[in-house]
Amino acid sequence: MGSVLALKSFKKDFGLPTESSGFADSRNAEISSNVVSLLTAGCFFGAIGAAFANEKFGRRYTLMVLCVIFLIGAAVQTAATHQLSYIYAGRVVAGLGIGGMSAITPVFVAENCPAEVRGRITGLFQEFLVIGVTVAYWVNYGVSRNITPSTTQWRIPVGLQMAPGAIMLIGLIFLKESPRWLVKQGRYDEATASLAYMRHEEPGSLEVQGELAEIRASIEDELAATEGVTWKEIFRPGNRTRFLNGFLIMFWQQWSGTNSIGYYAPQIFQTIGVAKTDTSLFATGIYGIVKVVATGIFLIVGIDKVGRRWSLIAGAAWMSVMMFILGAILTTHPPTDINVVSPASIAMIVMIYLYVIGYSASWGPIPWVYLSEIFPTRLRAYGVGMGSATQWLFNFVITRVTPAAINKIGWRTFIMFGCFCLAMGVWIFFFVQETKGRTLEEMDILFGTVDMERRRNDIEYMMQKATTVEDEHVAKDNNRDVVELENRKQELKV
Repeated sequence: MGSVLALKSFKKDFGLPTESSGFADSRNAEISSNVVSLLTAGCFFGAIGAAFANEKFGRRYTLMVLCVIFLIGAAVQTAATHQLSYIYAGRVVAGLGIGGMSAITPVFVAENCPAEVRGRITGLFQEFLVIGVTVAYWVNYGVSRNITPSTTQWRIPVGLQMAPGAIMLIGLIFLKESPRWLVKQGRYDEATASLAYMRHEEPGSLEVQGELAEIRASIEDELAATEGVTWKEIFRPGNRTRFLNGFLIMFWQQWSGTNSIGYYAPQIFQTIGVAKTDTSLFATGIYGIVKVVATGIFLIVGIDKVGRRWSLIAGAAWMSVMMFILGAILTTHPPTDINVVSPASIAMIVMIYLYVIGYSASWGPIPWVYLSEIFPTRLRAYGVGMGSATQWLFNFVITRVTPAAINKIGWRTFIMFGCFCLAMGVWIFFFVQETKGRTLEEMDILFGTVDMERRRNDIEYMMQKATTVEDEHVAKDNNRDVVELENRKQELKV
């Protein structure tokens, strides 16, 4: 949305100053802050509400409803005419849908993925997010270059967001519900069919039955420990660590500075000396491409090989250095001629691109992966909902703070983010455990809520139970066949 806010056609339609660039004008800074932060406010409440709906109605149906809510919000924004109140209302409604989907999508994906590729596949959540943002950057650049400033110019990029929302809604119709949620509801036959579908195996295969036994053992352990989800359960040993880590990893992600650049990239590029709107939008588009490529490469070669923990530590160190250099150049070589892109401005643009490479190979995809895999099945919806709500809460804070910070304290904003990046790397080093290659059920062992020997015995018991039930079914079928055969013989005699 930051790229739309930079278009003169949008400023003219909604009565904003058109001559100033970046955040030089306090009114433009305030409106930019309102438009962006209201979406994140909606996302915060959407994430909280989705955690409860997710657990009650399932992952798939809740996602479908949230898609519809998002489409309504996007339509209201697109139809807005000369009144910012419509933009504001549409942003809040769309935010409810986006926030809710952000709380459920990682859960839905993680619960369907094999452990060996879970990081890579769940990380695609972030990859498609940055692809969408990059497409938006380039659409804005295209309309700024090729469409005469008019209402149509800004409505095209705003309305285009409805296309992927509609595609997602249609795609959900053809998916199956999470097998882990189905097991939790006691719907074992449906869970078996769903898991077999996702693994491309027969329902009776050893792989499907083994994984299903592990899922059932984990859930029955949880049920045996407590009856029903209560707030006290959050503070049990093991769970307490998971919720604290989930909160902090999303908190730190927001204070890395990435969303300040992501939301307000055109204005930030203007602040560091790229003053022309179309030039700043072009630089923003390149920023998006760098983000997409870096995230994709990391998901292919890094997340399930290097792991989560060391990637986060290295990424934090890299980002802090880039932010410190950016702040230092901006204070020693501030842009003076808005019509010329100076060597210092080019250097600052390079620092931003290098910064986002580090972010995309660490703090971009990993927090969502980590959040979706550390919680037990009974608490996963609530844990990921909490983490997602935390992300959107501080996202809201960042979007409110950034325009005013750059307007008031300038280069010190980047130094502040550099300090946060340094601190979060230290926290990861001392407090976060590696989760690479573990099944979701093995997280209970990692966080100490159950020991390995007990879990192994529970799985063996569930496998024997499943085999016994299968033998009983076979015996019943055989008995039925014998009875039918005897009946036919009797009929023939008659």
